[in-house]
Amino acid sequence: MESSYFDLDSNRDGVAAGQHRNLVGGLWEELGTLQFEHLKQEGLRPEHLLLDVGCGSLRGGVHFISYLNPGHYFGIDINQSFLDAGYDIELAQAGLQGRMPRENLACTAEFQPPWAGVLFDFAIAQSVFTHLMLNRIRQCLTRIAPHMKPDGVFYATFFERPEDVAADKPIHHQPGGVTTYDVQDPYHYALEDLAFAIRGLPWRMRYIGSWDHPRGQKLIAFERQASGVPSVVEKDQRSLSVEEAGRLGPGANHYRAYVGPPDRFDFMSATQFSLLFQCGLRDHHRVLDFGAGSLRLGRLLIPYLQPGLYFAIDPNTWLIDDAIEQELGESAVSLKRPVFSSSDKFDCAVFGRDFDFVMAQSIVTHCGPALFRQLMHSVASVLEPDGLFLFSYVNTAECVPHTENDGWVYPSCVGYTEDEVYGFAQDAGLHAMAIPWYHPGASWMLAARSASRLPSDTERRLLNGAVLFDPQFAGSRMPQV
Repeated sequence: MESSYFDLDSNRDGVAAGQHRNLVGGLWEELGTLQFEHLKQEGLRPEHLLLDVGCGSLRGGVHFISYLNPGHYFGIDINQSFLDAGYDIELAQAGLQGRMPRENLACTAEFQPPWAGVLFDFAIAQSVFTHLMLNRIRQCLTRIAPHMKPDGVFYATFFERPEDVAADKPIHHQPGGVTTYDVQDPYHYALEDLAFAIRGLPWRMRYIGSWDHPRGQKLIAFERQASGVPSVVEKDQRSLSVEEAGRLGPGANHYRAYVGPPDRFDFMSATQFSLLFQCGLRDHHRVLDFGAGSLRLGRLLIPYLQPGLYFAIDPNTWLIDDAIEQELGESAVSLKRPVFSSSDKFDCAVFGRDFDFVMAQSIVTHCGPALFRQLMHSVASVLEPDGLFLFSYVNTAECVPHTENDGWVYPSCVGYTEDEVYGFAQDAGLHAMAIPWYHPGASWMLAARSASRLPSDTERRLLNGAVLFDPQFAGSRMPQV
């Protein structure tokens, strides 16, 4: 049997014996509250429609039903006995039966929502994929997709298999002490397994990772992509062509302009890639693009790197969506399996991976001192022993007064002296070096865990980033310090 949840008779007997809370995994208040609070953080509002996949006896449902507008919660589960216990016991005790029609709970073994014409803003599968084989997960994603609104998000928890652990080896997870397996319940999966599960389906995968789950389950988001070209009543900035966007000012609502002057978009792509390559990047390296924005670097790195080696963090998911649509195409995403996170916590460890290269172009330029320090420590925690951190910053000749606790100040810029930057790196246990690589509005710095990873003085002088023949970047051909 794939999982004990498919033993309908045993579960029915357990419910009759008053064990419905334990049968769905226990930790009733802790897990119910956790999923509710996280979805609120992700943007769930009372007017949204929510589908709870594998809702059981409403461990999370009691929280969602109390919060959402009446009738806006829907749940499906393979066990009718769990649904009955949820409605007849849990909702009755909480006084919530009047906020949800009983027909909003449906028993199905095929993940098939039966409510014709109902499209959901959010869906969640808490501790469901952990009990399913991969083909069953794909079935779930296939059946749920037509019932989600464009841009709707389906959150699912899973036990993650690290890349360096063989698929057929048991994995012991902390916290919680759960052991998972490849062909035995509970199951573990690598990110590439879940990427395979959505191949050909209208989903885009966004890795969230750790979210304080008491049993160490990770969280992933599947974002529903529109199946066709949306109708546009008025042509807004996001829909402008590349040529039209080139006439916009920096910060405008177009993926090429939002991240800086649009006429430099291609330059900032090429110069970052060139710098990485000149610092030793090869296609087998793992790269974190911190503040990936509209994939200025990603549109070159994703095709270049081997599958599954490009990781990106940016909370502005629309920038990534538009860049994929306009620059890469879904086929490149399917083939190369980049991994994205929308975390805004300045935490490079959200992927649970170490990196050969970390790039942060035009991030430190908008960070107050406290956030700058946080970023440096976070990068240091995920760099491989011979990894390299590359970042740009606004170099000032003299110290500029800072409010110590300033955080993200975009679109304003923050300047630092070279010595201040060296100090932040040293505090994080990193060795830093200024390099003369050309940047039209900032300066470049390298940092590593070992000083031996940094270039020699002779090698440093080779890192100049000069651009020939283009008058816009004539400054790159001037002697650099």
